[in-house]
Amino acid sequence: MAVFPCREKYGSQSPSILSDAWLAFQGPCTVSVGSTWQWKSDNHDPSVCDEEAHTAMEELLPKASAVYPGISKWDYVRARAGIRAMPPLTANGSLPLLGCLNDVIGERSNCAFWLVGGLGARGLLYHGLAGKLTAKAVISSDENMIPSEFTCWKAIKASR
Repeated sequence: MAVFPCREKYGSQSPSILSDAWLAFQGPCTVSVGSTWQWKSDNHDPSVCDEEAHTAMEELLPKASAVYPGISKWDYVRARAGIRAMPPLTANGSLPLLGCLNDVIGERSNCAFWLVGGLGARGLLYHGLAGKLTAKAVISSDENMIPSEFTCWKAIKASR
């Protein structure tokens, strides 16, 4: 992820953008842009060396400029790394993981432990729906209120 302060202010009512790159605006003068994928990296440190930051910028800036050309007038401040826990890829894509965890953690009483996770960058789109579906299921103590596309992860055995 790269962080930019502005030379040209972004409208206060303007949305964050999700495309080949995501642009998450934090007010009119700061934006975070992401993300890159470094599969199988063992580096868990959020700090990024200059070479990695430069490589990320070369990848992200053209993607971000395609949806918000004004970003080319902004100044790059810093890059940082993070780890993304991704949901499994299904026929419907990578959907959020929702559901009751009681069976997973061994609780057999009323549903008391619930999961909303695996949102990734698409969480900008799915968070409202995921919250609404989970809230309905929690209130009714009925996981079946959640469409099976969001609970099918429970049928997948974890690989170690």
